[in-house]
Amino acid sequence: MNCSISILRSRIGFGIIKSKEKEMKDHVSLNKKEWFIETPLPGSRRYKLDAFQIEKNIFRGKTPFQDVHVFESKGFGRVLSLDGIIQFTQSDEFIYHEVIAHVPLFSHPNPKRFLVIGGGDGGVLREATRHPLKEIYHVELDREIVEICRKYLPSLSRGAFKDKRVKLCFEDGMNFVKQYKDYFDVIVVDSTDPVGPGKVLFEMGFYRDLFAALRKDGIAIFQMGALLDFSLLVKPYAKKLQKLYPFVNPVRLPMASYSCGCEYSFLLASKKVDLRALKPSLVSKRLNSRLGKNAGQLLYYTPELHCASLVMPKMWTLDK
Repeated sequence: MNCSISILRSRIGFGIIKSKEKEMKDHVSLNKKEWFIETPLPGSRRYKLDAFQIEKNIFRGKTPFQDVHVFESKGFGRVLSLDGIIQFTQSDEFIYHEVIAHVPLFSHPNPKRFLVIGGGDGGVLREATRHPLKEIYHVELDREIVEICRKYLPSLSRGAFKDKRVKLCFEDGMNFVKQYKDYFDVIVVDSTDPVGPGKVLFEMGFYRDLFAALRKDGIAIFQMGALLDFSLLVKPYAKKLQKLYPFVNPVRLPMASYSCGCEYSFLLASKKVDLRALKPSLVSKRLNSRLGKNAGQLLYYTPELHCASLVMPKMWTLDK
């Protein structure tokens, strides 16, 4: 029996989301002490719940910004949940973090100044420190989530917070980018979903300030959501970014532990580089030049996957 159980909602359509306890009773009875049941996102098009078997609770607590739950689950390893939503599992986090970090970094011809907003677990930072960057800024609103992840999930950052190039700033990412103009080569926005404290990172004002903080050939990537929510979520935010950037493209990746039907997405935006024009041969040269023998440490990312991740099915295009 798979430890991640998808529980289909019996009623199709948007409506008031009932309590997770009621929905579980409609289908199967699970002991809440033994199972983590993910909270549905209000307004999303997903009509299912996911449940993860809890082998061991590692940490449960509340920071000034969010509820935090770290637990062990069979087949997934340690799992991080914020406000009832799965952020990652040890079994597949490398896919998310390698794609969101390396796709923009290897799309850029010569990145030197890098910024990640959010990502308090340190996964993006881990991947960024593999590159020969001169300056790495990490901006996180929630100081406590960094401390929790460093203590209970050290495999995510793997010492990246100690890298001498890293400047760790605990403040609002929206306010941080206002302080910089024409400065960063690559910016990664590894935010939570567009609810709660992360909501401002999906607004046009933030997008404009971030655009101004990038250099003339700068590239940014934004955590987005399920590709099944393309028309509802991905496309509207892409249209916002297209008002600023000449090149905007969704990025596809599989995330088996997410309740999105496995197919997840980011949005990649570039001021100068034609993202779809990059060839695997050029990306491969950059990979070998910058990472050298350390390129062999990557578990998911390859130049071929880099380019393939920008190819969308016919129904998921921004041209319509």
